Amino acid sequence: MSGRNILLAVTGLSPQVVTETIWALARQTPPWLPDAVSLLTTRAGALAAENGLPAALDALARRLGQPLPGAEISVIADSRGRPIDDIASAAGNNAAADAITAFIRTATATPDTVLHVSVAGGRKTQGCLAAMALMLFGREADRLSHVLVPDALAGRNDFWFPPETMREDPVVLADIPFVRLRGLWRPEQIGAGYRAVVQAVQAAIAGPALVLEVGSRRVSYGPYQRRLPPQLFAVLAWFAEQRRGNTGPVRWRARDAGDVARGIARFGGAGSEGGSLARVLESDPDGTWLTEKVSRLNRIARETLGPEATPYLIQRQGRRPHGANLLATPPEAIRIITATHEPRAAA
Repeated sequence: MSGRNILLAVTGLSPQVVTETIWALARQTPPWLPDAVSLLTTRAGALAAENGLPAALDALARRLGQPLPGAEISVIADSRGRPIDDIASAAGNNAAADAITAFIRTATATPDTVLHVSVAGGRKTQGCLAAMALMLFGREADRLSHVLVPDALAGRNDFWFPPETMREDPVVLADIPFVRLRGLWRPEQIGAGYRAVVQAVQAAIAGPALVLEVGSRRVSYGPYQRRLPPQLFAVLAWFAEQRRGNTGPVRWRARDAGDVARGIARFGGAGSEGGSLARVLESDPDGTWLTEKVSRLNRIARETLGPEATPYLIQRQGRRPHGANLLATPPEAIRIITATHEPRAAA
């Protein structure tokens, strides 16, 4: 995957789609030639490709008068690392989904690459998965296509691209427009696997969702999770509770230090009654202690989410010492789970 232009084909028993696609791309204006050619296929598809594709690529390079790279053939493996023979089961489908997603994710991670994905050849499932993976990771310059040849030529072992004796070019490249969803989420933050990626994108489209698990001090910012230190978790949970209760912005000077301390203490990190915290807050009328905790929480959200952090920030309104703070997450998007795994009722 070191080349600038990468061609990915998801093939079955017809590796001819690779040379047919390159032929059609080379004859476009301007022409497009791959610096790297990759195949994702089954064990039987790999055997078919190994038997005919290297010689066909060499012949096509001579015909075009341009050098072409050899094909890197990768066999899709199951969860135990065993090469699969066909994509005709749920396990095979999952393996193909993860392999295609992993390839496209890696190929699109480098800014100076351009990826062209061909969905011709192989089972329909392979083409469908490749198209969806490109929707999730594809950038502006990346492309998706399907190569078409007449039925009389499709899959023939002796037809890899039109010979010089053929008067009319029978190869048609159908460019497939697709929706690019990459800008809605952060690919580098999501674990491997097609299902995990789909869930992350779905969460990004659905809007913010803040879940706080009191027992583990785990915070879920949509699909992204962080475990917070006790005091930071307690402060965030208290702000979340205030937001769900629609109490309005939190104004330090208008709040009783004891009430604030006890509210934070309910979520841990300040003692069962919050007495020591109450004394801290009473001697800090400008709210410096809480302001520092808010700053750290916002920094963690930005580190975790980048530009997507805005709906999860504790926003400042007005200037000190008369300013106030409000968690930006909508009340209906907040869930607080206690040790009994039941959502805490809104205040």
